[in-house]
Amino acid sequence: MAEKKLEAGEFIYREGDTTDMVYTITSGQIELLATVDGREVQSRIITTGQAFGELAIFDPSALHPYSARTLEPTVLSSMTPEEFHAQYSQCPKPIQPILQLAFEKMKATKSKMKASLADAVLEGDISKITLAPASDKLKSAFKPIEVPIIRLPFRIGGYPEGGEPSRRDQVHLSIAAQDNPLRVSRQHCEIAIENKALVLTDLGSRFCTKVNDTVIGRGRGTFIAPLKKGANEIVLGAADGPYKLTLTCA
Repeated sequence: MAEKKLEAGEFIYREGDTTDMVYTITSGQIELLATVDGREVQSRIITTGQAFGELAIFDPSALHPYSARTLEPTVLSSMTPEEFHAQYSQCPKPIQPILQLAFEKMKATKSKMKASLADAVLEGDISKITLAPASDKLKSAFKPIEVPIIRLPFRIGGYPEGGEPSRRDQVHLSIAAQDNPLRVSRQHCEIAIENKALVLTDLGSRFCTKVNDTVIGRGRGTFIAPLKKGANEIVLGAADGPYKLTLTCA
């Protein structure tokens, strides 16, 4: 592993470069940038303790779908695919099959996502999304919210009815939900741009997420669903549950 110190505004890699490293941020922040109509648009921000460039683990010959640039003085820890697999081989033997299963699922998910993005709305086709309550349960909870695409990712989570949302959950829309167990997980799902297409990602919620006619999440084989232009039907938790939203891409 190698450590590198960067000043604000420096590029770690550019869109189209080979994915030869996986990175962890020791301190600082970076932004991922996608090229749309000849201009660079911020896709997401990654901060201290988070990793990026993970495509290198699965396919070192793949090309980065984004550019990565520091937003402030940043310290990175980098690891080659060979170094990663050497560390993996040192894990206790009972742990290795579990990690291998997780790797295979992540790889399969990325492959399914890549195939499904052909039907997704492209980032350049929209300027904003609108989230509106679509069930009686939520109509008194919040009013429609407009989110410019440059402000993505946008995260949705829940908190127990009768309680208060926690700032530590770091979500943009908090929804009071039935508790024991919590029907809308504290960090339930995220709207983001992946490979220049707009998608909704289930963040490992307990009761999954329905996107139009597709249920994603634990045990469903994929955590990501593409969003179409116009209205999308979203259900947080059980597909027949009361936590229904309309997500409009315009």
